[in-house]
Amino acid sequence: MRNYRIEIFTEERSMEYFLRGLLPRILPPEIKLDVNCFIRPHEGKSDLKKSLKNKVRAFPHFPNHVKLLVIHDQDANDCEKLKEELRSVCSVLNSNDFVIRIACRELENWYLGDLASVEEIYPESKASRLTNKAKFRTPDNLNGSVEMNLLTSNFSKSHASRELGKIINLENNRSLSFQHLISGVLKIVSQR
Repeated sequence: MRNYRIEIFTEERSMEYFLRGLLPRILPPEIKLDVNCFIRPHEGKSDLKKSLKNKVRAFPHFPNHVKLLVIHDQDANDCEKLKEELRSVCSVLNSNDFVIRIACRELENWYLGDLASVEEIYPESKASRLTNKAKFRTPDNLNGSVEMNLLTSNFSKSHASRELGKIINLENNRSLSFQHLISGVLKIVSQR
């Protein structure tokens, strides 16, 4: 067992559901959810930022060393400015102890990076036939939740996040911000 814990801050519960399916597929076996890796969903952006300011000051006093992963939706924000704002809040921690990842534009954009998995959960969408359409080649540029609602009338944030985290393609996802999430998780668990 590693001698640190991982704290993951998310904006909303749907990201938590997604990560609960995704993380067991990529974390080393000694890192377990709810044992030494904890997902902390928040009630939106302002709640996350407020909690983050308080917790980063408390983390140095925890009995185990804390590593932090913050996942925030870009929405309409400038990605670099948002990342810098979050980085400045976390700056009380050692720079090797935190990673900031921005979902461009939102969680649903990550789904659009793997339309075959979307179709597996929502067969009526026939989403995989859209894989080579120009519009879906760069899914981070789309309005993810709008596109998901166009693909299927059955779209549900909680259902999609629970199911897609378990099956989303880790290697061939076209969402660059999803690829950055994967690299960020691997970075936080590999640093001593």
